[in-house]
Amino acid sequence: MEEMVDWRGNQVNPKRHGGVRATLFLYLLVVVRSSVNAANTNLVGFFRSTHNMTIARSVILSTNFGGATWILSIVGSFVADSYVGRFKAIFFFGPFEVLGYGLLAFQAHHSSLHPPQCNIKQNNANCESLQGWKTLLLYLGLFMVAIGEGFMRPSTPAFGSDQFDTNDPPQMKQNIRFFDFAAFATCFGATFGLVLLVWAQSFKGWNLGLGVCALFVLSGLLLGAFGSPFYRYRLPCGSPLTRILQVIVVAFKKRKIHVVPEKDVEDPELSDLSTDTNDGETLSHTKDLRFLDKASIYTGDTSAWSYCSISQVEETKSFLKMLPILFSSVLCYFPFALFFTLTAPVAATMNTHLRGVRIAPASLYAVSVIIQWIILVLYNRVITPLVARCTSSKYSNVTSHLVRAGVGFVFAMLATIVAALVERKRRMATDPKTLSFLWMLPQFILIGLMEVTSFVGLMEFFSNQLPERIRSLGSSMVFCIVGLSVWLDGAIVAVVSRVTKIGGDGIGWLDGRTFDTTRLDLFYGMLSVLEFVALLNFSFWARKYLQGQRSQ
Repeated sequence: MEEMVDWRGNQVNPKRHGGVRATLFLYLLVVVRSSVNAANTNLVGFFRSTHNMTIARSVILSTNFGGATWILSIVGSFVADSYVGRFKAIFFFGPFEVLGYGLLAFQAHHSSLHPPQCNIKQNNANCESLQGWKTLLLYLGLFMVAIGEGFMRPSTPAFGSDQFDTNDPPQMKQNIRFFDFAAFATCFGATFGLVLLVWAQSFKGWNLGLGVCALFVLSGLLLGAFGSPFYRYRLPCGSPLTRILQVIVVAFKKRKIHVVPEKDVEDPELSDLSTDTNDGETLSHTKDLRFLDKASIYTGDTSAWSYCSISQVEETKSFLKMLPILFSSVLCYFPFALFFTLTAPVAATMNTHLRGVRIAPASLYAVSVIIQWIILVLYNRVITPLVARCTSSKYSNVTSHLVRAGVGFVFAMLATIVAALVERKRRMATDPKTLSFLWMLPQFILIGLMEVTSFVGLMEFFSNQLPERIRSLGSSMVFCIVGLSVWLDGAIVAVVSRVTKIGGDGIGWLDGRTFDTTRLDLFYGMLSVLEFVALLNFSFWARKYLQGQRSQ
């Protein structure tokens, strides 16, 4: 509470500032943000219909945008913790998202700012694609959206958690309940966006759909700003990434010291100088990654960039030992973004009527959200006790978190297999319009199960295993996994599109403007093989990590 102030910079009054009342304003912001983010899964349709892009180019642009948003979330978290604070990160950078959607809607509304309309459903259509300064206008709008969302995504839940004193047991329970309601608000907002916003974009025009997105985000920011007098504001106190970087830099500066004298490591004279002994947990020295131990050699200079305590060195070791889990999870997340960029456009080539009502294909993503909604409700009541019972041991928590993530990646592999079979059936049909788009439903159910199990499992794993002072990095590490995988998805599409042009008729698997000329069945089959190999790789590193934990 000593790090908290009110909106005027004075000491907070627990009866007036923070608590459940303050978080009510944030729930509304979560709802509108999640609804807009869910509608972004329909952007491939925007790039193809309004800007006449090919399938490969639209998928690459969509994945680049999604990856940039996730990576900027890490930047936003660092800036908020170190410099501006979480409130300013939300309400200063949030308007960039409003301006970005406004610019995209403006470009979609004025025909002079995008290529002439063209029937992209015809294979031989000679459609003019977006080029020149008009492309820069599109990129500017997307980049502004990515900046706004990237800074708000990590800061909103963290700012909500700041409204409770975690040292007070009743408020600690309210803090846990806040995250439960925030997850509920996210699912509700995503369902709303996938049903109504996607419908407006698909059937009422992209200018209207993107304009509504801008108004939604603006209304959420205004409603959230109304709660300013009731919030608690945490003063910027530095990022845990700085602590890790200090250890690496100091160890590098002392790399020429070949022997680490035991008497010079964590010199007893420094016990009163080190804040680590009084702030948070004290970690014991371990024998792993010994090259980092040189950072704790006392040479007379006690500045942060010349000396690090043993606890700080051990925090860095814990972080580095988790990197194999992080990078192996990136490979397992490959299908995640590709499902959300390719499936809806493919479903649009099928029969999208349900009981006589025309459904926007991207609304199928709501099935994935509903699955997550159900799993989140059952998670603490059924799944957690069951997994803990099956993995009962001293390290049951660590094991269960990794098992959950691994089960999610199995669902991802099954989703790619199902997607390949469904695409094969669609291609073999005389007229795809005779097939219902509900054939896509099983893969959406599987990808929903994958997201809720792997995302929650990895989030709990990193949060549980990271030391107290750098525990806030847990969410950033998961954001990094998703962001890198989404970016790599764009690279995979580009490589596959180019490599598969070699030989034959010179047409790649993802070439063309229609899905009649693509070989998505082969592409999904390739993803299934990659996902199987990635799962084996993840299992290897997870087992090695557990063995290392047991040996300590």
